Amino acid sequence: MVKRGGWWLVCLSVASGAWAEPLVQRNPTVVPQDVPYYRATVRNTELIFTQQNKTFAEHAAGVELSLQPDYEATFGYRMDAPLNVGLISDNNQIANGFSTQYPLNRQINYVGGAAAVDYFAATSWLDTLLFHETAHNYQLNAKDNRVSRSLHTVLGNGSFMLPFFPAIVPNAFESSFMLEGNAVLNESRHGNGGRLYSGRFDALVHAKAKAGELTPARAYNQTLFFPYGENSYALGSHYQYFLADHYGLDATNRYFKVRSRYWYLPFVTNAPLQTAIGKDFDSTFADWVAHERQQADKAVMSSGTPLMTSKHFNALNSDSKEIFFLASPQDVRAPYKVELDRHTATLQKTRTTFRAGELFRHAGSTWSMASAYSSPWRISQGLYSESAILKGDTRGRVIQGYTRAGVPVYFDVASSYDQPQLYVGEQFYGQVNSSVEVHGDDLYYFVQNGAERTLYRNRTPLYHYQGYYGVVADVDSQGRVLFVANSEYGSALYRVATDGAVVRVLPEDDIVAARLLDDERVLAVAIQADHYGYYLKSLQPRSGQPFVRTLRWDTPAGQADNLTTDAPSQPLTLDRPYHSWTALRYSGSDVYLSLLSDDDDPATPQDESDTHTLYNVQVRFADPLEQNQLSLFSYRDSDLSKVSGLGYSNNQFFLIGGIKQYWVTDDQLDRETPPEDARNHGLSAELRLPLLQTGYWYSELAGTWYQDYHLDEREPLAAQWRLNRTTRFGNSYLPNKAFDLGAYQVDDRDDSSYGGTLSLMTDLPAEFYLGARGQFSRSDAPISQAGRRGVELDDAQDYIANDPSRLVIPALKGTYYARRASFGEASLSKVINLPLYLFKSPVSLRREALHLRYRHYDLDFDSVDVALNQAVVGLDLELLLVHRAPLRAGVEYAYTDDDRITDAHSVNASLGVSF
Repeated sequence: MVKRGGWWLVCLSVASGAWAEPLVQRNPTVVPQDVPYYRATVRNTELIFTQQNKTFAEHAAGVELSLQPDYEATFGYRMDAPLNVGLISDNNQIANGFSTQYPLNRQINYVGGAAAVDYFAATSWLDTLLFHETAHNYQLNAKDNRVSRSLHTVLGNGSFMLPFFPAIVPNAFESSFMLEGNAVLNESRHGNGGRLYSGRFDALVHAKAKAGELTPARAYNQTLFFPYGENSYALGSHYQYFLADHYGLDATNRYFKVRSRYWYLPFVTNAPLQTAIGKDFDSTFADWVAHERQQADKAVMSSGTPLMTSKHFNALNSDSKEIFFLASPQDVRAPYKVELDRHTATLQKTRTTFRAGELFRHAGSTWSMASAYSSPWRISQGLYSESAILKGDTRGRVIQGYTRAGVPVYFDVASSYDQPQLYVGEQFYGQVNSSVEVHGDDLYYFVQNGAERTLYRNRTPLYHYQGYYGVVADVDSQGRVLFVANSEYGSALYRVATDGAVVRVLPEDDIVAARLLDDERVLAVAIQADHYGYYLKSLQPRSGQPFVRTLRWDTPAGQADNLTTDAPSQPLTLDRPYHSWTALRYSGSDVYLSLLSDDDDPATPQDESDTHTLYNVQVRFADPLEQNQLSLFSYRDSDLSKVSGLGYSNNQFFLIGGIKQYWVTDDQLDRETPPEDARNHGLSAELRLPLLQTGYWYSELAGTWYQDYHLDEREPLAAQWRLNRTTRFGNSYLPNKAFDLGAYQVDDRDDSSYGGTLSLMTDLPAEFYLGARGQFSRSDAPISQAGRRGVELDDAQDYIANDPSRLVIPALKGTYYARRASFGEASLSKVINLPLYLFKSPVSLRREALHLRYRHYDLDFDSVDVALNQAVVGLDLELLLVHRAPLRAGVEYAYTDDDRITDAHSVNASLGVSF
C-alpha cells in the first residue's frame, strides 16, 4: 500500500533553536470529528475499531491469533512493543493502508478497498491489509543488536543526531523495493490470493526485463520512471518470490532481522542477505534478472505505434457511441479526457481536471469515480465532477454503472471492508470479487470461492477457472463476455460464449484492459516498459484458457507455509472506549546536537568561546490515532539561551489547537548588541478552524498568540484567513495551477498591523512554470527599531513567532521595522530531467530545475522610503535520500540594486524534505 513518507525521515538540517513547525498539525490518520472508537486486546495486538466495524474487528481478532505466531516464526522474533491495529471508520474512505513505527508500533487500515478490487487479485480486502501491513511491522520493528535495543529502551522510537546517528529503527532505511516486495510476498501466501497471482504484475516485470530496465539502481530507488512507486511492489515482489522459491520463505523473511544488526551502516545490501540466505544481493539480483529475461523472451508483447500512451491507468468505459477514459501521457500535467468514436475510430482528447478514476456518463454529465475530501471533516468515495465536487447521492458508493432505467449499481463502502457488497438501487444484490460490467440491465462480475473464480451474468454462472486474477472487459452484441486473466507469461484477453466455451482472442501477454468498438475490433490497453499503450486491434480467436498460476505454497510440498483465512472470529465487546488523552503512550525522544562558531567580542566578556554546543531535545507522547500529542522539550538556541517547556496539541475536533509553555533557564541575550531583556517564561498558542475543503478548494481561519522571550514586552496576537485552489497532477515539480489568497491582522502592545498575500502559479508546456506573488503589510505603530515596533522585515522565515505580517527580504542586513511594506515577484522555472540514480550510494539525483525571479520591494520607514529591485537566479536539485525520500536542495544568487539595508550580492542555500 502507499505509505506515509514522514515517519522514517532522516532530518539533515539540525535544529539549533525551537521547533520550526506549527503548534498543531491536521491529523494524518483520521479525519476530525470522527465517530467514537473502541479498543480490544488480542494476544500482543491492540485493536482499535468503531461500533460499525465491530464484526470486521472480530474477524481481524481471529486472524491475529494465527497471524502473529506465523510471522514470529518466519521473521524469527517477537516484536518489542504491542501492535496497534486500527480499523478506521467509513468517514475515511481511502483504498489504502499503512504501517509505521512512528509514533508507535501500529498499522492503519482504511475501508475503501472495494474501489481497487481488480488491482489486488485477492478475495478479502481486510485480510490483504492485515497480511501486508503486519509484514511491514515485523520488517521494521526488528532490532537484533544491543545498541538499537538499548537506545530504544531510553529513546523509544526517537532519533539521535550529531549530525549522523546510530539507527534506533535500523530497517527504516531499507529500500521500498525490499520492504514492499516482501510485504506482497507475505500478502500472497495465506489462501487469500494477492498480487503475486496478478497477470498484470507478471506483464510489467517481463516488459521491464525485455527493455533491459531490471537494474539495481532502477529497482532499489524510488525513481521518476514509469510506473513510479508501483515498481517497488511489482519488481520487488517477484524478486522476493524468487528468493523464497530458491532459498526458503523463512530465510527470505529473516533477512530483515539480520539486516537490523547493521545499525552503524544502515545502507548495506550484500552482507545481511549473504548471512540470511547464503548468497549476496548482487548475485541473487543478477540470477533473478536472468530468470525474468528468459520468461520475457517467451512473452508476446504489443508492437507498433499506439493510438496514445498514458503514464497512469484508469479503467475504460463506453456507451453506444464512444469509448472514453482518462489518460496522462506526461505525468506532470493535467490528464486528458479521451473519447474514441466506436464507428469511425477517430480519437479526441481535451485537457481536464477530473480526479483519477473511471469515467461515467449519467444524467447528461460526466463524472469520475474517485476518493477525495468532500468537506474538511470527511473523505468520501463517489462520483466527482470535473471540478472535483462530489455528486451528493453517490457518497459512500463505488459506482459500477447505471441500468437502462438509471438505477445505480454500486458497492456500499461501509459494508465492503471485507469483500465488495453489491447493491442495485437500495436493494442488496450479493457479495462479489471484481468490478461489475453493467450491460443494459445485465450485470457481469466474478465471485471467488477459495482458489476458484467464477464469471457470472446476473445470478447465472458462465465459466469458472482456478485463479484470483480476472477482470470483466466488455460484452459483445451476441452476449459473449470478454475478460482479462492470466496467461503463462503475463496477462491476456479471453472471451467466453453463452455456452461456456472459452477462447483467447489476442496473442499478446501484456493486455490489462480492453473495450469493444464492435464484435471484431477492440481498444486494448497494454502495460509496457515506459507507459500504458492504447492499441486498436482486431480480435484473433484461438484456443486458450486462463493460465493457472501455481506458487510454492499451492503445491503439496509447500502446504506447510499456507496460513488459512478461515480462522474463527473472536467475540469482542464495546466496554473499552478509546479516549485519545488516556491512550497517550511514550512515543520517543529526539536528540539533536550541533556546533556553532562565532567571533569573540572583547566588549562582551560573557562570550564563552568561539565554538558552542547547541542541542534540541524533545520527548514525545502520542496516541495511536494521532489525535493528540504531548511533548517535553529543551534546547539551546543560536543566541546561546537555554529554554525548556512542554507542549500539547489536539486535532480530534472541528477546531484544532496547540499550546506551548516555556521557561528560559539561561538567558544569554546580553551578548546581543544592543543587549535585550528577556522574559523568564512565556506561552505560545494556536487555533485553526478549517472552513472549506471540497474539490480543489481549501480555506481556514487561524489564530496565534506568542510571548517572545527575546523581548519581554512583545506578544503578537494574530488572526489569519486563507483561501486557495490548487491542482497538482502526477509528479509535477510545482503545482499545475494554484491560486492562494490570504488576509491577516496582528495586534501587539496596542499596535495593529494588517495586510494580505496573493500568489498565482500555472504550468506551461515542456515543464515550464510561471508564477507571481505579492504581499502588503501596514502598521499603525510608532516606528521604533530598538523597540521592535512596526512591520517586521527580516532575511529568513521565523516559524516560532508566526507573525503573518512579517516580510522576508533575502539579503537584508539585520532586522528592520517599517510603517508599510509591500513586494511583488514574478518567476519562471524550468525542470531539467537529468537523473543519476545510484545503487551503492544513499543519495541519488532525480531531477533539476532552473528558476529566474524578479522582486520589487517598497518600504516606508516614515522618514525615508526605500525601493529595492532584486534579480535572482537559482538551481534546485531534487535528490533522493536513502533510496526513498525526496530531498530538495537549492542554491540561488541574488543581486539587489540598493545596498543601504541589503547586500548587493548574496547567495542563499536551502534544504527541504518533501512528504
